[in-house]
Amino acid sequence: MIRKTSSGIGFIEVMTAVVIISIAALGILMGAVHARGELHALEVKERATEELLNHMEYWKGRIADGVLSSSEWSGDLQGDQIYLFGNAQSSYKVKATLYYDINKLEGTTEHGPTDFRRYQLDCWIKWKDYMQTPANRWSDKVEKERRLSTVMAVFDIG
Repeated sequence: MIRKTSSGIGFIEVMTAVVIISIAALGILMGAVHARGELHALEVKERATEELLNHMEYWKGRIADGVLSSSEWSGDLQGDQIYLFGNAQSSYKVKATLYYDINKLEGTTEHGPTDFRRYQLDCWIKWKDYMQTPANRWSDKVEKERRLSTVMAVFDIG
Protein backbone atom coordinates (compact mmCIF):
# COMPACT_ATOMS: atom_id res chain seq x y z
CA MET A 1 0.00 0.00 0.00
CA ILE A 2 1.31 3.49 -0.94
CA ARG A 3 1.04 6.28 1.62
CA LYS A 4 0.14 9.76 0.47
CA THR A 5 1.98 12.62 2.24
CA SER A 6 1.22 16.32 2.13
CA SER A 7 3.53 18.24 -0.18
CA GLY A 8 2.83 21.76 1.19
CA ILE A 9 3.61 23.78 4.28
CA GLY A 10 0.96 23.62 6.94
CA PHE A 11 -0.51 26.34 9.14
CA ILE A 12 1.48 25.22 12.20
CA GLU A 13 4.79 25.54 10.35
CA VAL A 14 3.92 29.04 9.10
CA MET A 15 2.90 30.23 12.56
CA THR A 16 6.07 28.77 14.11
CA ALA A 17 8.18 30.63 11.53
CA VAL A 18 6.31 33.89 12.22
CA VAL A 19 6.91 33.58 15.98
CA ILE A 20 10.63 32.84 15.50
CA ILE A 21 11.09 35.76 13.08
CA SER A 22 9.19 38.11 15.43
CA ILE A 23 11.41 37.19 18.38
CA ALA A 24 14.55 37.70 16.27
CA ALA A 25 13.28 41.07 14.99
CA LEU A 26 12.50 42.21 18.53
CA GLY A 27 16.03 41.29 19.63
CA ILE A 28 17.55 43.24 16.75
CA LEU A 29 15.35 46.25 17.51
CA MET A 30 16.27 46.24 21.20
CA GLY A 31 19.96 46.03 20.28
CA ALA A 32 19.64 49.00 17.93
CA VAL A 33 17.86 51.10 20.57
CA HIS A 34 20.54 50.24 23.15
CA ALA A 35 23.33 51.08 20.70
CA ARG A 36 21.70 54.43 19.89
CA GLY A 37 21.46 55.28 23.58
CA GLU A 38 25.11 54.38 24.16
CA LEU A 39 26.20 56.51 21.18
CA HIS A 40 24.17 59.44 22.51
CA ALA A 41 25.79 59.08 25.96
CA LEU A 42 29.24 58.98 24.37
CA GLU A 43 28.46 62.07 22.28
CA VAL A 44 27.30 64.02 25.35
CA LYS A 45 30.32 62.90 27.40
CA GLU A 46 32.69 63.93 24.59
CA ARG A 47 30.99 67.33 24.33
CA ALA A 48 31.23 67.76 28.12
CA THR A 49 34.95 66.97 28.00
CA GLU A 50 35.50 69.53 25.22
CA GLU A 51 33.65 72.21 27.17
CA LEU A 52 35.61 71.36 30.31
CA LEU A 53 38.95 71.57 28.48
CA ASN A 54 38.00 74.95 26.99
CA HIS A 55 36.90 76.20 30.43
CA MET A 56 40.18 75.10 32.00
CA GLU A 57 42.28 76.70 29.23
CA TYR A 58 40.35 79.95 29.68
CA TRP A 59 41.08 80.06 33.42
CA LYS A 60 44.73 79.05 32.94
CA GLY A 61 45.09 82.06 30.65
CA ARG A 62 43.34 84.34 33.13
CA ILE A 63 45.59 83.16 35.98
CA ALA A 64 48.72 83.62 33.84
CA ASP A 65 47.51 87.14 32.96
CA GLY A 66 47.11 87.88 36.68
CA VAL A 67 44.31 90.41 36.21
CA LEU A 68 41.52 88.79 38.22
CA SER A 69 39.09 90.32 40.65
CA SER A 70 38.98 89.07 44.23
CA SER A 71 35.72 87.23 43.49
CA GLU A 72 37.32 85.49 40.50
CA TRP A 73 40.29 84.40 42.64
CA SER A 74 37.87 82.76 45.07
CA GLY A 75 36.46 80.48 42.32
CA ASP A 76 32.98 79.87 41.00
CA LEU A 77 31.14 77.28 43.05
CA GLN A 78 27.75 78.43 41.72
CA GLY A 79 28.72 77.49 38.18
CA ASP A 80 27.98 78.68 34.66
CA GLN A 81 25.15 76.93 32.81
CA ILE A 82 25.72 75.71 29.25
CA TYR A 83 23.99 73.26 26.90
CA LEU A 84 25.76 70.11 25.80
CA PHE A 85 22.92 69.15 23.49
CA GLY A 86 20.31 71.48 22.04
CA ASN A 87 19.68 75.00 23.34
CA ALA A 88 17.24 76.85 25.62
CA GLN A 89 14.42 76.62 23.06
CA SER A 90 14.93 72.93 22.17
CA SER A 91 12.39 70.37 23.28
CA TYR A 92 15.22 67.99 24.16
CA LYS A 93 18.31 69.52 25.72
CA VAL A 94 21.12 68.51 28.05
CA LYS A 95 22.04 71.28 30.48
CA ALA A 96 25.40 71.29 32.20
CA THR A 97 27.12 73.47 34.77
CA LEU A 98 30.82 74.40 34.68
CA TYR A 99 32.70 75.19 37.91
CA TYR A 100 36.22 76.21 38.84
CA ASP A 101 38.26 76.75 41.98
CA ILE A 102 41.69 78.38 42.34
CA ASN A 103 43.96 77.72 45.32
CA LYS A 104 47.28 79.46 45.87
CA LEU A 105 49.86 76.88 46.95
CA GLU A 106 52.64 77.33 49.48
CA GLY A 107 55.99 78.77 48.39
CA THR A 108 57.80 75.64 49.49
CA THR A 109 57.58 72.18 48.00
CA GLU A 110 59.00 68.83 49.02
CA HIS A 111 62.08 69.83 47.00
CA GLY A 112 62.59 73.17 48.78
CA PRO A 113 61.45 76.78 48.41
CA THR A 114 60.32 78.17 45.05
CA ASP A 115 60.85 81.60 43.51
CA PHE A 116 57.55 81.60 41.65
CA ARG A 117 53.87 81.58 42.48
CA ARG A 118 52.01 78.28 42.16
CA TYR A 119 48.28 77.78 41.81
CA GLN A 120 46.10 74.71 41.76
CA LEU A 121 43.23 75.03 39.31
CA ASP A 122 40.32 72.62 39.60
CA CYS A 123 37.60 72.63 36.94
CA TRP A 124 34.61 70.33 36.72
CA ILE A 125 31.37 69.92 34.85
CA LYS A 126 28.12 68.30 35.97
CA TRP A 127 25.14 67.29 33.86
CA LYS A 128 22.02 65.15 33.87
CA ASP A 129 21.17 63.16 30.76
CA TYR A 130 17.54 62.06 30.85
CA MET A 131 17.79 60.07 27.62
CA GLN A 132 20.13 57.63 29.35
CA THR A 133 17.89 57.29 32.39
CA PRO A 134 14.26 56.52 31.58
CA ALA A 135 11.70 58.64 33.42
CA ASN A 136 11.14 57.29 36.91
CA ARG A 137 11.36 58.57 40.46
CA TRP A 138 15.19 58.40 40.42
CA SER A 139 15.83 59.87 36.97
CA ASP A 140 16.39 63.42 38.25
CA LYS A 141 18.95 62.17 40.78
CA VAL A 142 21.43 60.66 38.29
CA GLU A 143 24.17 63.23 37.79
CA LYS A 144 27.32 62.78 35.75
CA GLU A 145 30.56 64.63 36.33
CA ARG A 146 34.00 65.12 34.78
CA ARG A 147 36.92 66.75 36.63
CA LEU A 148 40.28 68.21 35.63
CA SER A 149 42.96 69.57 37.91
CA THR A 150 46.34 71.12 37.27
CA VAL A 151 49.08 72.93 39.14
CA MET A 152 50.52 75.86 37.29
CA ALA A 153 53.51 78.05 38.03
CA VAL A 154 53.49 81.75 37.27
CA PHE A 155 56.93 83.30 36.70
CA ASP A 156 57.43 87.02 37.16
CA ILE A 157 59.38 88.35 34.17
CA GLY A 158 61.02 91.67 34.53
